[in-house]
Amino acid sequence: MIALTLTSTLFLGACSMDLSQDNDTKEVITESEQGKEVQAVVSPAIDTTDSYYRTVLPFRASVARGMTQKRVSSRLELDEIETGLMRHSTQFFDPEKYYYQEGQLLEADQIATWLLRTGKADTSGSDPEGLNPAYTTGKSYKEKNQKSPLILSHILEQDYMLEEDKKLELGGTSIALVLNSEYVFQDENYGPTYTVKLDEKKVVEQAKKMANELVQKMRKTDGMKTTPIHVALYLQEKEGSPVSGHYLSSAFIGRGNQISANDWKNYDEKYYYYPSSAATNDVRDDAAKFDLFKDRLEDYFPNYTGMMGEGFYQEGELKKLEIKIPVQFYGKAELVAFIQYVTYLLENRWEYNRNVPTTITVTNLNGDTEAMLFLEPDTKKPIVKIR
Repeated sequence: MIALTLTSTLFLGACSMDLSQDNDTKEVITESEQGKEVQAVVSPAIDTTDSYYRTVLPFRASVARGMTQKRVSSRLELDEIETGLMRHSTQFFDPEKYYYQEGQLLEADQIATWLLRTGKADTSGSDPEGLNPAYTTGKSYKEKNQKSPLILSHILEQDYMLEEDKKLELGGTSIALVLNSEYVFQDENYGPTYTVKLDEKKVVEQAKKMANELVQKMRKTDGMKTTPIHVALYLQEKEGSPVSGHYLSSAFIGRGNQISANDWKNYDEKYYYYPSSAATNDVRDDAAKFDLFKDRLEDYFPNYTGMMGEGFYQEGELKKLEIKIPVQFYGKAELVAFIQYVTYLLENRWEYNRNVPTTITVTNLNGDTEAMLFLEPDTKKPIVKIR
């Protein structure tokens, strides 16, 4: 929820800004949904520690809008799929030159067909255009699905626009293949639900083959015949996980038609939830720092009811920290006192690296936000916002 709030504020906040020329906006010409040239505006850049693309306004929703929510297991996953793909796209589409637009070329019914099993079109969910594995062996529906689990959950498109002579043209496309870490299916006639755990290495191996097939299909799609393409593999966490999945690898093939083995670049990324056994085992020092901060809060505030955190790691190093603190407050004075103490800890007794961007959200027991604190790199004092 913290990630959702921040992403919405930082990425979509441009829509509520003053879009005058004084705010570094640009007037451009782009193509409408009806294929006509229309006047548009490129949103101002936002000064943050992250690189965010400027957006084409009025905002055009993806032509496959609504499909992602149905195909992805949680909002937490959706946020990371979208923002993570943007993050990796910056390697190939410079935010100083390219502007973001939601996918406009891959239609929902086209994506839905590609997500089917490959094989002869029938009522079992197969199609010659399908990318998911065909049924191999098995007599019953349960047995066939257990032996041939679905690998590919969704396909997400993001478009990156270039300005030429004050006209916006498609400069590149990023595609995320959203993969399952487990396959959950229900037996026939509303029977029991089963879960098949998938081997990550086998999933990646199959996904890279799917990516090549997908590129071939995209090259046959109008508007994508010569567009530079960036493809990324995203692995979802199991259902009910308190953290999102992560990107495994990506490949940039430019205007090419084939992804070679050498094109793939692997990523070492992962989210850890605090407190958890996984964090204690894998990132012990940071887990201990979290516990120390939690203990210091408990020492002074009896109404404190627990604390949850999420750390984002790249190459084993903490890159971003988000903490949520639910507290039962009986008055504004108590809230202010609590925030003052949290601020004191951030300024004087903060064990984490101060270069790690940190967000702390204080909520009441109903989940409503009461205050937010932001600690940016190389700063001693946090930014504090109280409702």
